[in-house]
Amino acid sequence: MELLWLRSLKEDFIAMNPSLYKKFSNPKKITLHFGQLKMELKAVVRKTLAYDTIGLSHKLHSKFLIPKDVPYEIYNDDGDVYIGPLIAYISLSKYKQLLNQKYVKSLPSFLDYNSVKGVIVICAEDSINLKSGTIEGYYLSKGQKKWKEGIFPLPDAIFNHSLMNQNRISSLQKKIGDKVFNSYRLNLNKWETWQLLSTNSKIAPHLPYTEKYTNIAKVKGLLEKYHSLYLKPASRARGIGQMKLDKERRGISLVDFEKNKLFFKDYQDLSKFLDRKISTNYIVQQAVHYKAKNRHVDFRLVLQKNSDRKWGLTGLVARIAKEGSIITNAQGRDQSILGKKALKSIFGLSDEKAKSIISQMTDIVIEAVNMYEKNGYHLGDLAADIALDPNLHIWLLELQLNYGVNARTTEGLTEFFQRVVSTPFKYAKALSGFTSKNTED
Repeated sequence: MELLWLRSLKEDFIAMNPSLYKKFSNPKKITLHFGQLKMELKAVVRKTLAYDTIGLSHKLHSKFLIPKDVPYEIYNDDGDVYIGPLIAYISLSKYKQLLNQKYVKSLPSFLDYNSVKGVIVICAEDSINLKSGTIEGYYLSKGQKKWKEGIFPLPDAIFNHSLMNQNRISSLQKKIGDKVFNSYRLNLNKWETWQLLSTNSKIAPHLPYTEKYTNIAKVKGLLEKYHSLYLKPASRARGIGQMKLDKERRGISLVDFEKNKLFFKDYQDLSKFLDRKISTNYIVQQAVHYKAKNRHVDFRLVLQKNSDRKWGLTGLVARIAKEGSIITNAQGRDQSILGKKALKSIFGLSDEKAKSIISQMTDIVIEAVNMYEKNGYHLGDLAADIALDPNLHIWLLELQLNYGVNARTTEGLTEFFQRVVSTPFKYAKALSGFTSKNTED
């Protein structure tokens, strides 16, 4: 159905063609839904309207903003009319800093809005009032591709990108149902990830051996076995705090995430250094990597739920580190290229073999994500960091909810970034009930 805003219609009326009115069983009143807002409107017949069009008053208002400069999708369910979708994206930042966020600035240019439509609101945790059922935020005006401020009802669905605590998430879910995804926003703890995933016989062979860092004895035992280790903060992202240890003939070398290099003649000296350096929970992890021209290479696989509410591969990017860097995150990265291209050009694989490796990577990550969802997490958007060793064995290094792709202006990756930005909103639209089947009826 189509929506038409009528200046001649009284504010508490809804208008429709005689045939559509009959299909609705000649109602006296119709309930209109916009997000969690419900309004009872008097039904009136307008012969000038097309069959699949409903009319709402241009003066329609409540304590909430219902934008009139965006295209809506409409469906009816048991005589009620739903317009939308109304989707909220909760940012990591405070409300006052919203418009300064890189992601928010990028959204108007990269979002495939025509595939979503409705009202997309960006807000912050501190702009949500559960008691009054309101969110203060900015909505995307389609025609002008800019953000406009307003107060809105609680939405149909929420794409969470904040550090909101679980009690508040639960309160939101009670209001709108299980339509808050990435509901566990704090990045997945590396040690807890290992503990969970290592119990799965399909995933365990693809996990670098990991233990919780407790003392130098733990490091010594694993370094003697694997010859190369990573020390990683259990909860931090973007490579911050990581250190790489290598056993050498005359001692132990250490390189940190800032490319600082140190050498220790024995474990006693290393122990003294680590005692000073480590002040939070760390893991000790078997080092697995591939080097091309003395540069570390790994992959970031983005997995997202789509408009069919199913997991799908959005894209794979290879990340090539700067020379001497132990991390491939933005700080230590030299360049990013499409994953399939890297598998062919760096690893020398055929097109068919590259596709097979990507398919295997995707299957492993989906298997891992399913374990989290069985434990009560509602996920819809995440990234997996993956290494491929010289024997083409796949290693799952990390799962991240708070991830970046840094592909806005990278040659060849713009379309990938557009898919990464758009797909979660297509999933949110499906969660909202605005499916192709509903809106075409």
